[in-house]
Order: sequence, then C-alpha cells, then structure tokens
Amino acid sequence: MKDLAIVLITKNQAWNIERLIESLLRATARVASKQIWLVDSASTDQTVELAKTYPVNILRLRPETVLTPAAGRYIGYKRSRGRYTLFVDGDMELYPGWLERALRVMEEDSTVAVVTGNVIDLPMPAAGFRDTFRAIGTDEAIEVPRCGGAALYRRAALELVGAFNPYLRSEEEAELCLRIRHAGYRIIQLQHPLVNHYTEPNETLPGVVSRRRRGFYVGAGQVLRYHFGTKLWWPFVRARGFAFAPAFSLMAGILSLVRSAATSQWSWFGYWCLMLVMVVVGDAMRKRSFYRTIVSLVKRLFTIEGTVIGLVMKALAPGSYPATPDVVQEVEENYHDSIQQNEARVG
Repeated sequence: MKDLAIVLITKNQAWNIERLIESLLRATARVASKQIWLVDSASTDQTVELAKTYPVNILRLRPETVLTPAAGRYIGYKRSRGRYTLFVDGDMELYPGWLERALRVMEEDSTVAVVTGNVIDLPMPAAGFRDTFRAIGTDEAIEVPRCGGAALYRRAALELVGAFNPYLRSEEEAELCLRIRHAGYRIIQLQHPLVNHYTEPNETLPGVVSRRRRGFYVGAGQVLRYHFGTKLWWPFVRARGFAFAPAFSLMAGILSLVRSAATSQWSWFGYWCLMLVMVVVGDAMRKRSFYRTIVSLVKRLFTIEGTVIGLVMKALAPGSYPATPDVVQEVEENYHDSIQQNEARVG
C-alpha cells in the first residue's frame, strides 16, 4: 500500500487543471510512496487531454451514471491505495507547506482521522490565468466538527465508517465527517492555508441560481432521508438543519393565508407579511445591502425546495453505485520515472 494517495475530481476545469496538478507534484516531491488519481465527470472541454500530459492515473465517469462530486471521490477512493488519502477539487490549487504539516499530524496522533486547513476563496480566473495568491499561515491546530472539499483522510477510518456516499449531490463532506466523529475519531484544522479555491461568488443571484441548477441544495434533504431513524439524524439536524427555520416561517405564512381566506379576516396574513417586511428590512440594514438580502432570501427558498426534494428522493445504497469508469490513463508502474521527467516543468 502507498503512503499517500491523492484523488482529484474534475468537470470542465481545463482552465485550472495544469495549475492544480503541478501544485500537487511540487507538494509531493519528497513523498517516496504515492499515487495520484484524477476522476473526471464526463468533461466536454480539454480537462482530460491536458491532464494526460502529467504522471497521473485518469478515470472518466460515464455520462449515463449519476455525476456528483461525491461520486468522483467515491470511485477515486475505491481505486486508490494509500494509508492516507488527500481529496482535492478541480477548481483548487494545493498550498505549499500544508501537506507536510498534515502528514505529520496524522503520524503523531492515531485518533485523528481528518486534517483540513484554511480555504482561500478567490474569483474564478479567466482561461489561461496562471497567477497564484499566497497568504500567511501558522502551525496552530484546532479540533473542528466538520471538513470541506479538500482534506487529508486516514484510510483506516474510512474503511471503518465507509467512504463518501456517491449519490449525495452536496453535503457529502459534512455527512462523512459526522460518521467519522461518531466513530470516535477527531478532525483537526491547521491554521495554515490548504488550498486556493477559484470559484464564482456564491452571494450573487447568478451564483445561487447556478448552485440550484447543479442540485447543490438537495444534499441536506438526502442526508436526512438516509439517516432517518438512526442515531445520526438529530446530530445532522443540529449541525446542518439550516433549512428548517425558513421552512417553518414559510409554512406559517401559508397557514395564515389559508386561515385568512377561509375566515375572510386578513389580519393573520397581514401580520405575517408585516413580520416578513420587518425581517427583510432588518437584514438589509445589518448587511447594508438590499441586494445581498434578496440573494439570501432566494437562497433560503432554494434551500427549502432542495431539502424537500432530497427528502423524497430514493435512498440508494452507496455500494450500488456502478464502479465501472473508463480508464483513460494508468501510470502507476512508472510513476517515479514520470515524476523525474516532469521535474523541470513544475520547478
């Protein structure tokens, strides 16, 4: 078994794939036993073609399968073999110095199952943009309840609790880390930058609509459906039940409208509308932006909708996911030779 396996997931990220892979090669130059797996979700751009010029194993998920970020991580975990597994998204760039610190934490404390770090969110760059942002970090480490899209995992912990659920359209990291913590393991966050995350702003109407179109508001409902009746259901509600407060408020509005219509006394619905206006105005004053308040309101409505959709979706067993991706490139046998050949290019 390798000491380190790296799984990176991509979908139409030709604009960033070279920068990501080169950051991984630089960070792992001193790791003697390693492998990199790229799992692509049926990209239609040059992502795979560009990745093929590097010493990485490449798998491509078939378009007819369920394509989610969790599916790429699930397949990558199944194919890779490493005492520790680093998961990274295709719109990221690994930060110098973080990986060696994370591996040291894993080696020193067997109760740690996940190591994360600070994620630096930056605007999505234009195609061909190669500049790199650098921030300052420290060696401080704190225990946290959850992890994000990029993190280093202990394989023994994943084998015990199960890996990512490939059918979850979002919330896959929160759901997995909940299982990990309830198995007695710890999650540590280093106060050092982990990745630069190049992404479109979430706090804009186009960003919120884009996330809805990609199904990212469905995941919380799916998790609640999967864990209904188990000991993990209520802890997830407490930790991630952000749809419930707005859902109750919306339900109150609907009930007041029905009552007012049935009794021809519109005071009940009027009170609800007045409370809604007061909440919107108060939020706008707090944020000093009416636009940001509207975006937040739309996001909450999409969260309610997505949670309901996720609750009624069929909960498929993770093991039923078709683990038959197309093998595009395998380089594990000559991995170290390929590293040396690419040394000059990645510096």
